[in-house]
Amino acid sequence: MRLLDLLMAMMPFGDKRLEKLDVLLLGAIILVFPRRAGLCNVQMAVFRWSVIAVNQALSVANANQPSNLLPANMDIDGLFELNATRLKILRRALLRLVKPGCQWVSFAFLTENELACLTRQAGRQKFRSARPKVSYKGNSVFQDFDICFPAPRVDVFDRFAHCLETGLYQAGQMITPSPFLTAFNYNDFAIQRYAPGSQGIGVHRDGERYQHIVVIATLAGNSRLFATNSRDGRQRRMINDRPGRIVLLSAPSFAGRKGGEARPLHGVDHVYGGRLSLGLRVEKI
Repeated sequence: MRLLDLLMAMMPFGDKRLEKLDVLLLGAIILVFPRRAGLCNVQMAVFRWSVIAVNQALSVANANQPSNLLPANMDIDGLFELNATRLKILRRALLRLVKPGCQWVSFAFLTENELACLTRQAGRQKFRSARPKVSYKGNSVFQDFDICFPAPRVDVFDRFAHCLETGLYQAGQMITPSPFLTAFNYNDFAIQRYAPGSQGIGVHRDGERYQHIVVIATLAGNSRLFATNSRDGRQRRMINDRPGRIVLLSAPSFAGRKGGEARPLHGVDHVYGGRLSLGLRVEKI
């Protein structure tokens, strides 16, 4: 996929301010670099301006924009197919996650087309500001982002969720013993949008009501997802959640785990270039 095609795929529909972004992008390169500029310089300019373009697209996403349905000309057939290769990827991820002391794993999973479709659909949703602070059992967590919740599990979102809930369970059955006691359905779906310069979200654990396994997929931006061993977050270990990768967090009942053993402390900081991410969880009903 061409760079400009990917950038345009990330933009919300109907925003007239972004229609000429491709022209601006190329024009900027021509203005900044003389004709004799080397190829490496031109490539760097494309990269830098593409980052700016993506950040702009994230920051101007209109919270009041109508959403939910992809346009007729976007073909989603063939996306998020659960094949033997993907089952092997998921099985390898679960084999890592079931090891004692391991509470999260990260791995490459999404194709460019899948990532572009998810990003485009996410940018069209309605967002609201998250509560600045939430408290539970004496622990306070700051939140500096916009959220779409409950996000609609439709179209590419539904294909994405179905691929993972089905694939993870099937991959789990290839392991003895399976880390999953039963099949599950991702009934809690959220989209988070962080502006460039956001403080992110403080150190926290997902609630005990969320079972089996949590999915995080960062679609765009430049930030840091981290894990830590303490509430003060003094020692933070970066989790590779670059766009195109999937992060799995263990949750209660995964491989027989309970309490804090099952739920990693984690958070988001260093939101230099914005962040757009999806979260899938199984809420116990």
